[in-house]
Amino acid sequence: MRKRKTARVAVWVGVVAAGMTSSAQPLPPQLAGSWKITRVLPTSNTACWSAEQAQPLVGSTLSYSATAMRWRGGEVPLQGIVQRVVTGAQFRKENSGSGGTADFSQLGIRSGQVVEVDMQHDDADITGATTEVPGDSVLLAGPNRIIVSACGVFFEARRAGLTKTSEHR
Repeated sequence: MRKRKTARVAVWVGVVAAGMTSSAQPLPPQLAGSWKITRVLPTSNTACWSAEQAQPLVGSTLSYSATAMRWRGGEVPLQGIVQRVVTGAQFRKENSGSGGTADFSQLGIRSGQVVEVDMQHDDADITGATTEVPGDSVLLAGPNRIIVSACGVFFEARRAGLTKTSEHR
């Protein structure tokens, strides 16, 4: 009996460790390029920005390359890129607190899991309100759609330069 319990614990520890390890990876090709922030997404999680503070980001453009990300004329050099697959349940748990929650349905994600891309960088003062860099954590929500966050607020961004017709191809 003791041997079986020890084996189960060892397997569980191995699975947890495998899920938590991550190494620097290249920028996913589907993220490279420019993205226009199209709207603030309605979530019920706690955010440090009000709707009024978040709204000026709508219409702005984020750009991603293998070495840097750019937003509103500011360039942030990347020190690394980490990708992981996140399930809806994981995302909800990681974005829940006493002030509410954010989940895939609020973000318009219909899949049970998505790829999350985290850009590693030094703190930067891009917005003047925080050292958090908007767009440094990205959910790849579709071929021409990403979800980015800043200060607990989630934004939808679409590939820049696409028309409504070409977006659905």
